Amino acid sequence: MNNERIHTLLENYWNCETSVSEERELQEFFNFGDVPDDLLPYTPLFAYKQNHQAMKLSCDFEKKLDTLIRRTDRQKQYITIKIFEPFLRIAASVILIAGIGVSVYFVARQNNRVFAETYNDPRAAIQQATSALEKLSKALRATEEASLKSLEQLDDLDLDWSEIDSLSTRIPLYDPDLSKNIKPENL
Repeated sequence: MNNERIHTLLENYWNCETSVSEERELQEFFNFGDVPDDLLPYTPLFAYKQNHQAMKLSCDFEKKLDTLIRRTDRQKQYITIKIFEPFLRIAASVILIAGIGVSVYFVARQNNRVFAETYNDPRAAIQQATSALEKLSKALRATEEASLKSLEQLDDLDLDWSEIDSLSTRIPLYDPDLSKNIKPENL
């Protein structure tokens, strides 16, 4: 075969301008012809294409794949996370209460003054009450922000509670017969 023709076909091949018959011609040249030294680097490409074009799936491939998929579905064991839902609610409540307690502690620590009742001077009593309410308001706002951040983090987990609830109907929490099938890495 003419080397100029092969070079032209290769240039057209790299520009995606060859026909199927021209590509076959290139494959035949690189697989069965006497390949010049300057074209030897292209030989593995066309040999690879020819070898892999000849590969076909067996007639029972789909059956084998289907049985493997079904087998792995039966082997999977799910543990429900529904038992954690009440704990998450309790944990959120504890965090909220702890946040309020910590904020009140730091507010009380910053202000060592003891508010005394001043029945004689109503303006001083109003100022002290206003100051105390402002500090309480700041503490509650800080606690609310911390609680909202915690709730946002829970929302970011993107848990589908309905899907988690449906898992509890599939597998009991403890079944001695299934316990030997459940591995710690599946938990």
